[in-house]
Amino acid sequence: MESVMAATLAATTGCATAEQRLGASKAWKNYPAEEAHTNGKVLEPSRTYLTPQAEALGRSCVRLDELDEYIEFQVEDSANALVMRFCIPDGLDGEGTNATLSLEINGNFVKKLELTSRYAWIYGDFPWSNHPSAGKDHHFWDECRTFVPQVKPGDRIRLVRGEGDDAEYYLIDFIELEQVAPPLARPENSLSINDFSCLLECIEAAKTQDKVVWIPPGQHRHEGDRIQVGGVHVQGAGMWHSSLTGTPMFEGTGEAVHFSDLALFGEIGHRDDESPDNAFNGNLGDGSVFSNLWIEHLKCGFWTKHGTKNMLLENSRIRNLMADGLNFCDGTSYSTVRNCHFRNTGDDALASWSPSGEWSSGKPCINNSFIGNSIELPWLANGIAIYGGKDHVIASNEIHETVFSGGGILISSNFKAVSMAGKIRVENNRIHGAGGDSHIGERVGGLWLHAADSDVGAEILIDGLEITESAGANITFHGKYGFRKIEMKNIRH
Repeated sequence: MESVMAATLAATTGCATAEQRLGASKAWKNYPAEEAHTNGKVLEPSRTYLTPQAEALGRSCVRLDELDEYIEFQVEDSANALVMRFCIPDGLDGEGTNATLSLEINGNFVKKLELTSRYAWIYGDFPWSNHPSAGKDHHFWDECRTFVPQVKPGDRIRLVRGEGDDAEYYLIDFIELEQVAPPLARPENSLSINDFSCLLECIEAAKTQDKVVWIPPGQHRHEGDRIQVGGVHVQGAGMWHSSLTGTPMFEGTGEAVHFSDLALFGEIGHRDDESPDNAFNGNLGDGSVFSNLWIEHLKCGFWTKHGTKNMLLENSRIRNLMADGLNFCDGTSYSTVRNCHFRNTGDDALASWSPSGEWSSGKPCINNSFIGNSIELPWLANGIAIYGGKDHVIASNEIHETVFSGGGILISSNFKAVSMAGKIRVENNRIHGAGGDSHIGERVGGLWLHAADSDVGAEILIDGLEITESAGANITFHGKYGFRKIEMKNIRH
């Protein structure tokens, strides 16, 4: 690595004097499997790439092999909904397998949890294969969610391998329990998709009549092409109650949109960068708002392009994707992500990229902000990344446990980014268990500064950063180019 042009490092060590709440507010409580009561096998913690533990939260999990093996959790807070993070074996053809696992509460059978490996398990090197013959198995984990009978503190939830639960084995990372509110009421001045032959027809009618598209409780399947949206408000009864399944993918037309209180569950188990298999893609206009969304099993949650500005994504959960959680790309500016939770993304969980390639506008992204978000286990790349652009902010986020080729936070001129300018502010963030081996052939840190394709001309101001349990150094510099100015203070480790 060439020398930094001008770096001022005013770092302090030690612990924070006052505890700050960083990251997103969480409506659920997490119960790690390795801390529960079990007669199964607790797998020893490991960060070794291509092992299930390396992709597990806390780097450990529990394995159930035999009939009547179980994991039992004691409930601490009242709840009526459950998320389980699991791994079952893939099929020999890579197309996935299905299985069940039994759920009991206080010794009473409740239901069989329906599991599939269809959206997990990929092989080989980037851009990946779905066939086991390519080797290098990874991306092991997926999640299921379900309502459960009301539980209260002291109740016992047991996951047990019972009769008919016939996967070769079950790995359990954790469960999450949550108290879900009743469905929202249908808004006034709305059109229900139940009254139309398809979602597209309802959207077009709502736009013409200046009404809200109402997605009532239940699963509503869309199959076919991406739906072009602009100038319309789509609302569900809540992310636990209203779901769009199949191919719930939307292309911006340059007009602002509003989506809220809704889940989008796709069926993408591969990565094809020639196909925009994203929940929301393209030019989303000026002033789009996305709130209280739950997005899974697509390539990306959001991939925005030139023309998108003043966009807001808030209070949402984006998990189990093949690529980025959100990428403010190609001139997207003055846009914000706040109070969102990202987990198991197959590329940067959050990114702002200003590409200069022929396919792009070549315009910089300006003044994008990532504030108060929680990120867990991106299985490729970084928690938060800035590639070029001007005057971005990364503040009050928490990033936990990257898997491969990722720092917790990356600031970079890589991927032929438009030159970085202005000030990049990184304030009051926490990074835990990030960094390690990477695609550049060197180990990267929890904070990764990479002058890859050009000098980094922005002033980088890093104030209030806690870094713990990095796989290598806490902070690393890479690249053959230089940095104009870096100031660091209040660094804790």
